[in-house]
Amino acid sequence: MKRITRWKTTLVLWLGIFSCAAMAQAPQQLPIDPQVRVGVLDNGLTYYIRHNELPKDRAEFHIAQKVGSMQEEESQRELAHFLEHMAFNGTTHFPDKTMLEYLESIGAKFGANVNAYTSFDETVYTLMNIPVTRPGIVDSCLLILYDWSCGIALVDEEIDNERGVIHEEWRTGQSAQMRIFDQILPVIFEGSRYGHRLPIGLMEVVDHFPYQDIRDYYHKWYRPDLQGLIIVGDIDVDYVEAKIKAMFSDIPLDDDRAERIYHEVPDNREPIVALATDKEMKNVRTTILYKKDIFPREYRNTPDYYVDGYLQSMISSMLNTRYSELVQSPDPPFLSAGTFSGAIMGITKTKDAFNVVAISDEDHIERGLRTVVQEVQRAVQHGFTPSEYERARANFLNGMESAYNEREKQRNSSYTDEYTRAFLDGEPIPGIELEYNLFNQLAPMLPVEAVNEYMKTLVTDDNIIITVQGPEKEGLVYPSREEILTIFREATETRMEPYREEVSDEPLISEFPQPGTIVKTEKDTIFDATVWTLSNGATVVVKPTTFKNDQIVMTGFSPGGTSVIDDRYIRELNFINSAPALGGLGNFSAVNLGKVLAGRNATASAGLGELTQNVSARCAPRDLETMMQLVYLQFTGVRQDH
Repeated sequence: MKRITRWKTTLVLWLGIFSCAAMAQAPQQLPIDPQVRVGVLDNGLTYYIRHNELPKDRAEFHIAQKVGSMQEEESQRELAHFLEHMAFNGTTHFPDKTMLEYLESIGAKFGANVNAYTSFDETVYTLMNIPVTRPGIVDSCLLILYDWSCGIALVDEEIDNERGVIHEEWRTGQSAQMRIFDQILPVIFEGSRYGHRLPIGLMEVVDHFPYQDIRDYYHKWYRPDLQGLIIVGDIDVDYVEAKIKAMFSDIPLDDDRAERIYHEVPDNREPIVALATDKEMKNVRTTILYKKDIFPREYRNTPDYYVDGYLQSMISSMLNTRYSELVQSPDPPFLSAGTFSGAIMGITKTKDAFNVVAISDEDHIERGLRTVVQEVQRAVQHGFTPSEYERARANFLNGMESAYNEREKQRNSSYTDEYTRAFLDGEPIPGIELEYNLFNQLAPMLPVEAVNEYMKTLVTDDNIIITVQGPEKEGLVYPSREEILTIFREATETRMEPYREEVSDEPLISEFPQPGTIVKTEKDTIFDATVWTLSNGATVVVKPTTFKNDQIVMTGFSPGGTSVIDDRYIRELNFINSAPALGGLGNFSAVNLGKVLAGRNATASAGLGELTQNVSARCAPRDLETMMQLVYLQFTGVRQDH
């Protein structure tokens, strides 16, 4: 409840819209999007079904399990992932490899259309972009989901065959980041099972676990009260719901079933410092995590959750803009930096974190750490400025407007992802129409002072984790744990000056060119397009489409490209497409260009291909003029002052 009270207190201070009595009451629950059919069978199985015709005659069938490596005992470390593999090696209705053979016969390939993943707290099986040109395919896909729910065969011979497959996956998956995880997870999650449950598990378990162990794990944890079906596509919702009820209702639910526990991450008063190196790491990544309580699941389907997410989004947006300005400075303290809120290391279900990340080269480890922390403190001490917040809010609402305008053009996968998160994490699914209206009401009501007060709650004196990950190489000496703590504490205690910025209200183009004319108009009947010839000789092809409701796309090219550039400039060609953007356009630096474009949905870029020089741009229809101005500046206003 702490975070609920925190943001409500902020609203009371600045808006006065809640009374003390209202704060004591449970927030109003939001409705579920009426376009999705949600139900729960008597045995606890949940289903989400939605009709959607993008693409036509295609559908997705997913089954999500609230089970992962965190349910493994020490002697079972790898069984969750191993079981996922076994789901494709024989089931009740599809023995041996007949499941994959059937799916291939209807055009679904393993990997591209048929897949699964196992994480710490979840396992998800997916049938994606499946052609559903006849009812029998829908029935067969539901039967596959049924078998994954309760009919995985787990034949001795197939288990033994899969041991080698898992070994090879482990070998090829031993990336630098995985080896880094092996080093830091036991440190940052000391006292929690999260520190010792990487889903790839232990190879000694893979080699030696008895057959019955994986069967016991399967029957203990794969059960209807922990399972969710997500079916989205060009299907008959009533038909699919009836089939689910007929097929899945009889799956038994044991009255003596094991309790599904979400394991806690303990608090820490003193900062935890974890240092990890690997020969294949390219840069140094420093992360400061301010651990915080998760937003209670029972309150996520309320306006409270949206306010909380909005405030965090504003803070990350404004801090990230400040970090981008530092990257653009003549002597940047890091290569890149940013902030975001989310699960610790992207894996925890019981604790979140406000994450601050700096990517630096080997000579700026200490400076990168110091600077990102000082910028956080600058925001805590002085807050954000009204102009910063106005731009961040405008960009946010612009993104919401674009999503709203494209609401009829969403692909199946966007809905299956959304409903999977609803089942696994309790994410609300009221629909974009309600979200759009909600944010357009909330955002103007929340002043910058409310955001600044919220910022102070994110940065705490305890529950801090600091990680430093980087390359292992001769001569590279990292700061010790004590030195890292000293830098962090000194940066935290630094009294910062308020943030100051340049804000310009001048137009993108100060002096417009003399306009040309269209000297010739033709019709292209093959592509149903209009072709214009301009007075300067350029050819323009215009074609309306129904692919997107809120997007205009432009591409321009002419012969040439890198093939006509002298070989002595070969080194410069490596940067020719990225370097021009660093200086900005016209009278605006790269930093100030982003500010003047706040709230506008328009971009443009230019570059060289091997045989052509190109310009590309896109915008929302309302920002067509802005897009055209940016394209013009790509030809005439590239700055050379960076």
